[in-house]
Amino acid sequence: MARQALGKGLGALIKRNDARKDVPDTTEVDSDRVLLAKTEEIHPSPFQPRRHFNEEQIAELADSIRERGLVQPLVVRRVDGKYELIAGERRLRAVRSLGLKEVKVVVMEASDQEVAEIALIENLQREDLTPLEEAEQYRLLQTKFGMKQEVIARHVGKSRTVVANMVRLLDLAEPVRGMLDKGAITVGHAKVLLQLKDDAQQEQAAARVARQGMTVRQTEQLVRSILNPTTKTPPTEHELPEPYAQVCRQLSSDFGTRVNIALKGKSNGVIEIPYTGRDELVRILQMFGVNAPL
Repeated sequence: MARQALGKGLGALIKRNDARKDVPDTTEVDSDRVLLAKTEEIHPSPFQPRRHFNEEQIAELADSIRERGLVQPLVVRRVDGKYELIAGERRLRAVRSLGLKEVKVVVMEASDQEVAEIALIENLQREDLTPLEEAEQYRLLQTKFGMKQEVIARHVGKSRTVVANMVRLLDLAEPVRGMLDKGAITVGHAKVLLQLKDDAQQEQAAARVARQGMTVRQTEQLVRSILNPTTKTPPTEHELPEPYAQVCRQLSSDFGTRVNIALKGKSNGVIEIPYTGRDELVRILQMFGVNAPL
């Protein structure tokens, strides 16, 4: 396939597969490219990296489809005489929730590797994937299709170091992976915890990080103290009352980074939202409606 097409999204690939028609994007597909398919005959892709779907968002999408119809067709391929989804699983779930029997689709030809790459890139462009979902898709491209990390990085527009660090997250102990998935710890915390090769130590350290709302720097100090017992252990902080801890967990999940409430006396305190890098700061500020250039 034309590798440059992948980084430009699905529209570029569809255009390549049918050079006779001008199809700039799946939102503007010519009417003669669109077919009607029975929803029950469309099967999910085995290469879909997303494991978690927000039911509230799907319900909102269903409301939009009920009002305006399905503006953007699903993209499918034919496998063993059946339709297999390439892009549009949220839309398919929304359509099925409405009880619709047919749905608009665009049929394209694509290999397994192309489908896996498309699924990853489309989700990355929408920032829909959790860190572990992203890591699992990178590993799939490595193990199933023999792609090197340098090649994957070039296709998704990231550095090889970023891809390598994401894949390493899959080496976390299972309970720690669960904490990362739930937002109890951040990717920054997880990278530090990976220095602990003993699963029990890693799990205990992660639990302490989450319980005490440690920063990444405090986590680094904690890990050093575990690896080298002569190193001074970070001072124990007073645990937050459960209502405050619950708020921290919710904010951490919302912002995608560990949020901490540091109590300063009986009635004062500070809400801390750490960030790593300018891009993450811009993302957090945009959540507050702040779009000023930095």
